[in-house]
Amino acid sequence: MKKIILALLLLAGFSASAMAQEIVRIGYQPTSSAIVLGKAKGFYDQAFAQLGAKAEFDLFLSGPLAVEAAAGDHVDLFNVGNMPPVIARANGIDVKIIAKSAFNPATNAVLVSPNSSIQSIGDLKGKRVAVQVGSSVHYFLSQILAEKGMTLADVQLVNLPGPDQGPALESGAVDAIVLWMPYRTQLEMAGKARVLADSAHVSGGIGVYMVRNEFGKKSPLLVTAFLKATKQANDYLKKHPKEALALLAKGSQFPPAVLKKSLEGFVWSMGITPKDITGMNGIKTFLKETKVIRKDFVIQDLFDNSYFQQAGIR
Repeated sequence: MKKIILALLLLAGFSASAMAQEIVRIGYQPTSSAIVLGKAKGFYDQAFAQLGAKAEFDLFLSGPLAVEAAAGDHVDLFNVGNMPPVIARANGIDVKIIAKSAFNPATNAVLVSPNSSIQSIGDLKGKRVAVQVGSSVHYFLSQILAEKGMTLADVQLVNLPGPDQGPALESGAVDAIVLWMPYRTQLEMAGKARVLADSAHVSGGIGVYMVRNEFGKKSPLLVTAFLKATKQANDYLKKHPKEALALLAKGSQFPPAVLKKSLEGFVWSMGITPKDITGMNGIKTFLKETKVIRKDFVIQDLFDNSYFQQAGIR
């Protein structure tokens, strides 16, 4: 009888473990257009169901928060900007970039109030500038300042999450903000902010899809299925923009008009290029110089292209 009970307990434990492995935890942001759309259309559920798994979605308001969740084994796959992956790897978090997310090269921008006396990037010297430290806009600000012979030390940095920057600018708590689409698009269209400069001409401005490496090694087919479903969402957005925008508006809480404006000029390719890797290496250099990270690593170690190749995405 004891042997039977022991066998049943072991079987129950195995079954519980198997059920837990069937959940694929996807982290996304309000700006993660493909994931928001794929979630609404059931693309991920359909792809994972073929492998006996199901999707579970977690919303994060910024990339650093998604990385923290991955470090704590709370998400398996997630979408972030260009800086969180480098910081994660330098801090020993075992994650890999597996593909590039569709993005607008002009997504980041430095903005001021419409009636501000600030007319150029040079006018930011000594001013209070809100930026989310450790996010893509942090690096973008350093690039824009460098073009005018300035550094981050020439402004008063105020570390604020993206959603909090608009209210801070309106209240006068800061003189300028550095924000990404569609948050900044919403402020512009509402007449609450004016663009000084955007990221259309600077390097390294990409978004990426990442996997928690332990999950990827254990369930590579699920990672491949994720990429295929994401590509399906991208294709649907291009072919059915009106319906897609309505679903995105519902899932992201941004108005359709704001999303439509943000999606103009999107680069849809998901493949990582040598130029992308070089750009990420530049970000790593910036983070070391500003002492955000202290541990160096080989930038190629941050990437794993095997899943993308296996997915056969063109």
